[in-house]
Amino acid sequence: MKTRVLSILMVAAIFLSIAAIAQPGTDRNQRNQNGPVKKEMMMKRKAIQNNNRQNFFTEEQKEAMKTIHLETAKQMKPLKNELGELQARQETLTTANDADLKAINKNIDKMAEVKAEVAKIVAKQHQDFRAMLSDEQLIKFDNFKKKGRVGENKDFIKHGMKRGVKTPFSRGV
Repeated sequence: MKTRVLSILMVAAIFLSIAAIAQPGTDRNQRNQNGPVKKEMMMKRKAIQNNNRQNFFTEEQKEAMKTIHLETAKQMKPLKNELGELQARQETLTTANDADLKAINKNIDKMAEVKAEVAKIVAKQHQDFRAMLSDEQLIKFDNFKKKGRVGENKDFIKHGMKRGVKTPFSRGV
C-alpha cells in the first residue's frame, strides 16, 4: 500500500514539474529573449539618424555652433551653480521644524529669476543657431526640435531642449 501511494505521489510530482517547466516565461525572461533583436534594431535606427545629422550641417556651421555652445556653457555654469545652491537652500527651508514661509517664498522667487535667465540664454542660443541655417536646414532643424531629437545630438542645442526648464520642485537642472 505504501509503495503504491509513493509511486502515485512520484508520478504526480513529475507531472507537476513538467507542467511548471512548460509554462511561458515571465515578462523578464521574455524581454531577455527579445532584447538582442530590439537592441540591434534600435542601434541601426540610431546610426541612421546620427549619419543624417552629421551630414545636416556644413563644417563651418558645426564650428560656429560649437563656439556658440561653448559661450553659452560659460554663461550657464554660474547660473546652474546658483540654482543648485538655491534648490539646496529650498530643501533646507522646507524641511525645517519651524518653516519660515516668507523665506521659502523669497527663495522660490530667486529660483524663478535664475530659471528665467537660463531660459533667455537658451532662447538666444537657439535663435543664433537658426540664424546661420539655410531655409531647408531651418525646416529640418525645427522638425528635429518638434520630434524631441534635438537634445540627443551634440551639434544641436543641449541646454533646455531635452531636459527643459525644471519646476521649483525639481532636483536637477
